[in-house]
Formats: sequence, structure tokens, C-alpha cells
Amino acid sequence: MMSGSLLYSDIAIIPEPTSLKAVAGCFVFNGSTPLVADEASMTAALAFADAVRPALGRQPHISGIVADGVASIVFRLDTALVDCGSEGYCLDVTSQGVEIVSPSQAGLFYGVQTLRQLLPAVFFANKPLAEKEWSIPCVSIFDKPRYQWRGLMLDTGHDFQCLSNIFRFIDLMALHKFNVFHWHISDLGTFPLEIDGYPELQNPAHLGKRLRGNPPRPVKQGFYTQAEARAVVEYAAARYIKVVPEIDVPGHSQPVLLAYPEFDCPTPMYQWQDFERWEYCLANPKAMAFIEEVLQQILAIFPSEYVHIGGDECPATHWEGCPVCQAKVAKLKLDGVEGLRKHFLAHVETFLNSRGRRMIGWDDIFQSGVKKESAVMIWRPDLELAVPAATAGHNLVMAPHSHLYFDYSEARTPLDKVYSYEPHPEGLAEEMSDLVLGAQGQLWSDNHPTTAEIDRLLYPRSCALAEVVWSAKEQRNWESFSRRLQRHGERLAKLGIVW
Repeated sequence: MMSGSLLYSDIAIIPEPTSLKAVAGCFVFNGSTPLVADEASMTAALAFADAVRPALGRQPHISGIVADGVASIVFRLDTALVDCGSEGYCLDVTSQGVEIVSPSQAGLFYGVQTLRQLLPAVFFANKPLAEKEWSIPCVSIFDKPRYQWRGLMLDTGHDFQCLSNIFRFIDLMALHKFNVFHWHISDLGTFPLEIDGYPELQNPAHLGKRLRGNPPRPVKQGFYTQAEARAVVEYAAARYIKVVPEIDVPGHSQPVLLAYPEFDCPTPMYQWQDFERWEYCLANPKAMAFIEEVLQQILAIFPSEYVHIGGDECPATHWEGCPVCQAKVAKLKLDGVEGLRKHFLAHVETFLNSRGRRMIGWDDIFQSGVKKESAVMIWRPDLELAVPAATAGHNLVMAPHSHLYFDYSEARTPLDKVYSYEPHPEGLAEEMSDLVLGAQGQLWSDNHPTTAEIDRLLYPRSCALAEVVWSAKEQRNWESFSRRLQRHGERLAKLGIVW
């Protein structure tokens, strides 16, 4: 909510704060402006210092106390600010100084992101500026997020993404106050994560064979060592972003099955959408041992509460024709191959729960009867599974292809459609709203996009989603967002993103 005068024409914060009041005047910031932080708030001061250092050409001075009569930027942790929740903050700018206060480290960090957006766009160019001082408009901001899960998914399983692009992806998430990086690690193109004991996963001969894109391009070669994956986790954590890993099982597993065909059913290769291998054999103990080993190593790398297991798009034809699967169905007296699928998911669920983690999967897993402790990621809005899943007690993350698949073209999913999205499912009682953790956008790499194409697909639609999941529903306004986005686009252009 904004109040005040025409001063707002120069203020363009995305996502929009809960409350913003502007007053006349400005704070003059220069290379000599001291930053003030004690030990508890030092992390936030360093984050701001790192953000402005390239423009200043020097590291700002950080002090432990405010000097009398010296205009400073103060960072303060105050656990008494209960109205801010676990991620909110207060930001006050006067002509005499700037203060960011929050009850949490994350809140201070989000306050830093807002303060960065009050600076001129040239600060985002990451190079020394000729100017020696800059004006920050005087404002009083109270801000906190609507949802606890504010996510973006990057797919490295259809096409490999280099580490530098992943770090850049995380930096842009942080600027927009996203806090969940859903890393879709494996899929039909590649299994790019080092798994000890299974070196054939990194053999380029086992990459997906599809040529996609315009012009057609093959799957890029590359893989991440476990040390590099841990570096991604640490880099994200420093920006208050949790990394939720996804290893897609039991389907979408062509690279693994090409590398280790003994994990497949002993029937002739099943072909679907021109993929010669698709699903693990659900009755194969070697396949289950491999999946457990992968998950065990995943848990050692990723500390997140949730582990995503995919669970989507598993045609039953393969298992119906498999004598090993059918023998297990008969032995355990399961309800056909659907019962076999439920048995598999229950095993994976128990494996994760026994190690202190929670399972999350695409909404297909809800149809397979997983426990209510497992979260459901809604991607098929036409099936109307959100309300039944929530009614059954599941936490939901909304990720519908209708609004939040950012690999879709702008014509198919325009910016205003993303901005209009409401994460609270229609028909879900308000008293059950806490079951909706939030929402996230998906960037699938089926078409092997270039870095420039990824930028154009993600932005500005991710800006719209950032506001959907952070800002209060009642304050969302398309005209206001469009105006602010024009100014915000200047910042993104300095970061090399042009749409």
C-alpha cells in the first residue's frame, strides 16, 4: 500500500512492500557513508556493502556504533518486532540516515534488497561510477511476505546449465525476494550430478538424443561434482534461499537407464514420445538399491526439509507387460500396477521420513495415496486436485502450467496472466489457507534454451510472480506494477537482462 504525493513516480520496488509512505527529501549516499552494524546484523551490512562496492570502487566502511552527527546506514536486529513475522522488516530513510530493522537475518537481507532498489539503476551495472554521491528518497516502509514458499525451478535434467548461470539465477532470485530454489536435477536429457559408485552417469554417450530448439540443439554436456552442488547450497543459503533438490523417479529416467539398463524391466524397450527408455522396474531390487543410494547421497548434500521425488507422468503399460512387476503384484496382492506404484512411493516416503525429511512431488503422487505429511506440488489445474489434496491434509505448492510455466511463450502465458494468478485455490476454505505454502514458477529446459533465451523466458514474468507470492492480495494492481516494472527494467538491463 502506498500513500503520499507525486514523489512515488521515482520509487519502483518489486515486489511491492506491504506499506510504503514517502515524505519530502532524500538521503545523500556516497562512498564515505558509514554502515553501522553489530555482530548480530553484520551479515546484512556486508550484503549491502558487496552490492554497492563495484559502483563505489571501494569497500564501504562498517562501524559498530553510530557517530554523533554522521549520516549513516544502520542495520539492526530486533526480535521484539513480532509484527514483521519471520521474514519482515522495517526500512526508514530520512535526510539524516537510513535504518533497516528486522527480527531475523532474512528480514534484514530483504530490507537490503529494497534499499538497493531505492538507489539509481546505475548501481546494478557492477562497475565504478563517475558520480560521487546519489540521492535515496525518504520513505518509511513496513514489509513482510504473504507466503513462505516463494520459488523458482530451474531444470538441469533436460539440458545442462553451467554453474555460473545457476549462481546468476540465484542472485536474481534474491533481488526479487524469492526464497526456494527448486533444482530439477535429473530428467530425460541428463543425470548431471556426481553419484559415488555410478560413474557411467557422467558418460556423454548416455545423454538424451533429442535435438530441440531453434535451430535444433543437442543436450549440453557437463556434470556437477558433489562439492559444486554443496557450493550452490551454500551460495543460496547466504541469500536466504533454500535449495530443494529433485531426482525424478520412477519415470523421466532415460539417462540412468541408458547407463544402467539392468534397472529397467526385462521386457522390450518401452517407447513413449520417442524416448526409448522411461521408467525404472518397480520390482527390481537393484533399481531400488540405486534409488536409495542416490537419495542417501542427496541428503548428505542438501539440508532442506523437503526432497522432491517427481513422481509424474508414469504410463502403466511398461509395468503391465513386465513379468517381474506382475510377479510382485501377485506376491504382495497389490491392486495392479497402480498398487505397485503406490507401494514404490510409500517405500520412498518412508525412506525419507526415517531420515528426518519430508517428501514432495508433482500432484500425481496425491493420486497414489501418499501420506498427508508429504507435500503436493500442483501442476495440472484442470484436474482440480488442489482442494482435495488440501482437504486430505497435504501442504500445497502451487505451480500450474496454465500460469507458471515460464518455458511457455509470452503469447501463451503473457505477463498479465502471470500477475493475475491467485495461489489460494478456488473453493478452498479460508481457514485452510495455511496449507498453501506458496507458489513457484517453472523454467523447463526441454527446448535446450540459450542463456539469453532463459533470461527472456524468466523475466519479466518472474517479477510478476515475485509480487504474487510476496505482496498482499488486496494491494495487487496491474497499472501500478506496469509503471514500476518500467523502472525496474532499467535495473535488469544493467544486469544484462533485456526483454
